Amino acid sequence: MAVPEPAAAPPTRSERRQHTNRVRVVAIVAVVAVLLVGAGVFAITQGGGDDASAKPAATNAATSSSAAPVGGPNVFADQGDQVFRVAVVKAIGIPIYTAPDANAKPAQTLSALTEYRVPRSLLVFNTYQDWLQVYLPTRPNNSTGWVKSSDVNVSPQTMDWAVKVDLEHFHVTVLHNGAVDWETDAAIGSPQYPTPTGTYYITDPIDLRNQPGTGYGAFALGLSGHSDVLTEFAGSDGQIGIHGTDNPGDIGQAISHGCVRLTNPDILRLSTLPIGTPVFIT
Repeated sequence: MAVPEPAAAPPTRSERRQHTNRVRVVAIVAVVAVLLVGAGVFAITQGGGDDASAKPAATNAATSSSAAPVGGPNVFADQGDQVFRVAVVKAIGIPIYTAPDANAKPAQTLSALTEYRVPRSLLVFNTYQDWLQVYLPTRPNNSTGWVKSSDVNVSPQTMDWAVKVDLEHFHVTVLHNGAVDWETDAAIGSPQYPTPTGTYYITDPIDLRNQPGTGYGAFALGLSGHSDVLTEFAGSDGQIGIHGTDNPGDIGQAISHGCVRLTNPDILRLSTLPIGTPVFIT
């Protein structure tokens, strides 16, 4: 859903303006990240599945377990029973493990910042001793892993907001404490570039109100998921998102490269949700 960013070319006036706006957004998010531990949690971006040159491509509640969980990088959880918290990476990088084993070597390491310089967030859905089991913003979609609790700052409260995207009915529902807060219609991915289903969460907020003509409307919310058919999109890794549109006629159609599109008033309303808000796409 990336706003196009040409590589290896001198920055244009528009790109310099984008960079300046991005820095402003990051500054705000960084301040919120500092407040995360004391206050609870905090409130897309560019990076993936909607409108530019593209290349075709080749787990349960935030509960505490007393028994050692089964090892493995992926656990697919029942959405109905999930309780989430959000964890923000502390240091330069965050080691990810396939099991909560102090003697194991990390399976991978994620940077402390996203591609767009926003503090890296992970969605916590389970705990075991001093370990947290999290959803990861990596391929394949719905990947999970384990992190040491000492490597992250975890929100003291559980996430009380959630978003459900019903692809069959082109419908988005926003839940607060399990009850419907508001709902609206959306545009989704085309049959060639379908919106991937799964459990995701908001990772990157980008305010585009001062950047007309990007194709992403007034605001974009980057998600932890990626297109299943695009490995590259506008110079990024095929990240999907929920964003606005300057063409209200898009709504109710399957026309995007995988992102979910809302009207500009609706995406601005959605933009108030905190980073880490779960997004269930079915």
